[in-house]
Amino acid sequence: MTLPRASLLAALALAACPARQTPSLPVADNPASLAPAAPVVHAPVAPTPAPTTATAPESSMDDQRAAAQGLNRLGTDLYARLRSQSGNLALAPGSIAIAFGMTEAGARGATLEEMRRVLHSGLDATRQVAALGALSARWNGGLGDGVTARTANRLFGHQRYTFEAPYVALTGSAFAAPLERVDFAGASAARARINGWVAEQTMDKIRDLLPDGAVNADTRLVLVNAMYLRAPWETPFPEHATRDDAFHVGGSVAGTPVPTMSRAGRMSYAQGVGFKAVELPYRGGELAMDILLPDARDGLPALEAQLTSERIQATVDALSPSQVVLRLPRFRVSTESLSLRTALAALGMSLPFDRARADFTGMANPPAPADRLFIGDAFHKVFVDVAEAGTEAAAATAVVMARGGSMAPTAPPTQFIVDRPFVFIIRDLRTGAVLFLGRVLDPRPAG
Repeated sequence: MTLPRASLLAALALAACPARQTPSLPVADNPASLAPAAPVVHAPVAPTPAPTTATAPESSMDDQRAAAQGLNRLGTDLYARLRSQSGNLALAPGSIAIAFGMTEAGARGATLEEMRRVLHSGLDATRQVAALGALSARWNGGLGDGVTARTANRLFGHQRYTFEAPYVALTGSAFAAPLERVDFAGASAARARINGWVAEQTMDKIRDLLPDGAVNADTRLVLVNAMYLRAPWETPFPEHATRDDAFHVGGSVAGTPVPTMSRAGRMSYAQGVGFKAVELPYRGGELAMDILLPDARDGLPALEAQLTSERIQATVDALSPSQVVLRLPRFRVSTESLSLRTALAALGMSLPFDRARADFTGMANPPAPADRLFIGDAFHKVFVDVAEAGTEAAAATAVVMARGGSMAPTAPPTQFIVDRPFVFIIRDLRTGAVLFLGRVLDPRPAG
C-alpha cells in the first residue's frame, strides 16, 4: 500500500555558454582563453555595484521577507506569461529565484540592472544574496517537525574554464553551492551527470531536467537548484471518506469521476471577487496550501487574469476561521522540462541571453571578450502530488477536529466543493514566500 503523501519538487538549471559561433573547439592551453573562430564584439563593461564580500553576511528576517516579496512577484509575472499553454501548470518561484539569485551575483553593468528589475530584487546586491541564501538554507530542513525538506545548489563548470575566485567563494558561502568540474566536450555524459544529480536530490521525482541538446561542447557553466518537499497535513483527510466525485476537467460541462477527499471542520476561508479560498496548513506550522476556486465552472481564466502577488497577499490577509465542508480531489501535476527564456525576455530580461552584450564578468572575466558568458537557456521542471495524510497524523488530528466541532455553529458550514479547475499555492508562512504555484485543469495523473 502506498502511503498518502504531499510531495512537491522542482529543479532549475541555467546553462551559461560562451559567446561563440562554432559548435565546438579544441580546449586551449590557456583555460581562460577558449576563443571562437569568429570574434563577437561585446559592449564595454560598465562599473556596477556588486556584492561586497565573498562570504555570506547574516540576513535579517525583514530582508528575507523582502526577498520573498520579490520572488512572489517574479512567480506571478512568469505565471501570467505561461498560463496560455495547455494543460496543468506548476512553477516553483522559490527554486527559480535561488537559481537566478546565484546568476545575478555574477552579473555586472546593464545586465545586472536588467536582471534586478525583472527579478524584483529590492535589496542592495550584498543583502539580496544574503537573503536568498538564507531562504535556501531555511528550505533545506527548516520547515517544521514531520516535514522533509531539501534544497540543494551546485555549479557545474567546464573543467578548464577559469571562474572568478570571489564569485565561487560567494556562491559557495551564501548558497552552499560547490563548483563541480565537468567535461562538456562529452555533452551527453555531462548532461547525464547533471540530470543524475538533480534526480538524486529530488528523490528521483525530477528526471531529465536538461533536455537533449541543452548543453554542448561550448557550455561553460550550469547553475542548478533542486528542491524537494514532503509534508503531511496538519489535519489529514480520512482515507475512508475518499470517493469518486465528478470533476469538470478543463471547465467542461460534463463531469469526470475522480477520487475526491473529504473533511469538515474549522478552516481559514475567504471570499474574493469571482472566487473563494481555503487554507490547509501542514504539520509543523511553517507551511500551508491555499486553494483558490473560481465561482464559475469555466471561471479559471478570469481568476488567473487577476493572479498577482498583491492579490494573493490580499486573499491571505482576508482569511478567517470558518466552519467548512471541503471536498478536494487528489491531484498530481508533473510538468515537462520548460524553457523560461522566452517568458523572461518578454518580461524585459534580454541582455543576459544576448551573446554579444551580456556581462557576467563577475563570474568569469577571460582576456578575450568573445569568450565571456551569456545565458543560453533556463530550464524548469516541477512535480506535485497531493493526497491524504499518513496514519499517525490522522490520529493526532482527530482530536483537533473534535475541538472545532464542539463549537455549535450559528450558521450552516460553508461548502467548498472543488469540482472544477482551480489554483493552488504553497507558502512559507514565516517569510510569505510562494514556494509552489500552479493550476489543476485535470487532477488525474498523466499517463
